[in-house]
Amino acid sequence: MNHRAGIRFPRPSRSAVVAAAAVLALFPAIEASKAHETDQYTLPLDRRFADLGNYLDAVHTRAIEDSVQSINAQIRTALRDRNESRRAERLAALHEPRRLVKAVYGKFNDAFTEILDIEDAVRGDWARTSFPDQVTANLTVDWIYTYTHLPIDPRRLILVWQSSTIKAHGVYFGTDKLSHFHHMGMFYYDTYRAFLREGKTNKDALAATIAQYSDAGIIGENALLGFIPTGVYSNADLVANLCGFKFYQNITEPVTLKGRVCPPLVVRVGPYWRLNRHVRPESGWFGEFISDHWNEALNPNRFADPYIARNVASEMRKRSANIVTFYTTIDNRPGDAVYYDFLAEKLKTYYGEPYGHRGVHDELLTIGNTCIPELEHRTAERDRAATRSGVLP
Repeated sequence: MNHRAGIRFPRPSRSAVVAAAAVLALFPAIEASKAHETDQYTLPLDRRFADLGNYLDAVHTRAIEDSVQSINAQIRTALRDRNESRRAERLAALHEPRRLVKAVYGKFNDAFTEILDIEDAVRGDWARTSFPDQVTANLTVDWIYTYTHLPIDPRRLILVWQSSTIKAHGVYFGTDKLSHFHHMGMFYYDTYRAFLREGKTNKDALAATIAQYSDAGIIGENALLGFIPTGVYSNADLVANLCGFKFYQNITEPVTLKGRVCPPLVVRVGPYWRLNRHVRPESGWFGEFISDHWNEALNPNRFADPYIARNVASEMRKRSANIVTFYTTIDNRPGDAVYYDFLAEKLKTYYGEPYGHRGVHDELLTIGNTCIPELEHRTAERDRAATRSGVLP
């Protein structure tokens, strides 16, 4: 397995003008964060996606396994300490959950470089050899955001960094979601623990954490990670953040995923840590963290101003035949508009848990309210034209 792959592995409105000015003013900070965007609308119809679920299982099993071995080596050294009080102090520190969590987090590269690592892995020789004639990563110049911003809009500079679409455990999502999962997940984890130390309850600490990284803080989806650099508020990013937080919690604690309680990934056996029995390569365990919430076509974005939203809607309508064909024929979903509108509504929470979703039905562009009506309109137009020409449809 390639160690770098995912583990070092992976007419403008006033609001648009203000946002553009903010991008220029904050460009050094944005340069560090490099907000990627992705496109689950423009997907190929002639080749099937490879499912990389087993690969992600293996990558994350390896990250946890290496961390457990490292901590256990330190525990063995501590156990040989003849000073009882010092030995107890060292063991207590090594048994602190955050010690193991930080070790796992340290297995992944910085937020921007990690996406490059993942892209390198899923486009490299390993991927081509393992999945011949299948798509392991999809990226196109003619993507959904090519035509949505004005040519003079500096936010276009940030949109140069596009994340490929991959498939894992049956879900199509951008490689940027894995960076959100690992890095914003750790931001959530540390912030949540800080709120607990302040005396907040578990529920209130999580709510405050979600608020901080959705629309209350500068490093959040409503600021440097979304609206300011790109004009896009990604609801899918926020779910990846939350699931990353749950991943770090789950290293030593049970957590609720997809509405059910999942056992910890690592357990104590005497003084040592060991991987739980279900954490194995190709066991599917990592799939518990991935859901349709990560797909930006199914869990649509909210946009910073009407200009961008209108252009995204226009692009969706132009691509509507391919979009609907992909999700009905290749992804085997229903072809009725109600299904996609209902799904978008359902994805506004993570199996009933709030995650910072923004956007009401009328402003969210779904396959149900944008693409399918466009196809119905085209069909009606063809029927009317055929009737006028005297040819029955």
